[in-house]
Amino acid sequence: MWFNAGRGTVIRLLAAAALLGAVAGCTKETSPIDPIADAVAEFTKGVDEYVQLRNHLADSVGPLAETMSQVQIAERAKALAQAVTIARAQAQQGDVFTPRAGAVFATLIKQEYSRRPPRVKETRGDAQEELPDFVPQVNQIYPTTYPLATFPPELLPLLPQLPEVVEYRVVQHYLILRDIEANLILDFMPRAVPVVE
Repeated sequence: MWFNAGRGTVIRLLAAAALLGAVAGCTKETSPIDPIADAVAEFTKGVDEYVQLRNHLADSVGPLAETMSQVQIAERAKALAQAVTIARAQAQQGDVFTPRAGAVFATLIKQEYSRRPPRVKETRGDAQEELPDFVPQVNQIYPTTYPLATFPPELLPLLPQLPEVVEYRVVQHYLILRDIEANLILDFMPRAVPVVE
């Protein structure tokens, strides 16, 4: 299993559990960590299933060789994206970022933003203007007309670690999961990142 929650992540998840208890339906018989652990497990399972599928499809389109030209690499990436899109034709928003996982992640991200000093928030506001300005869709090729904005380093430790073929990105207030090689959006989470005025 690729998921590896560090001590800091576990502590943050425990803190988030207190805030999400009512939403998650905690009872006296249920440990506060259970809804959080279940939500993260749902997300982990969704990512694992995607990676297994895309790795199988990547094998079918042929190996990525160091001797390939840029044109050949681009053609292979396009073929992989097409294969994944066909295989995931019924995929919908929330298949990986499940509602429960989304609630946990959004809470952790908002907590991190609320702890930032005003000067950092102002800088973040300036940086947000440079974020890609489009509405993501599942199975969408990430538009090459927009830059791949650097993912905020403060947020990365808050979220589950991803396998090498997938990454988090921010598009305005959306948190997206992007297949790096295929340049494909496999899921997204609306209203995940606070909009800084």
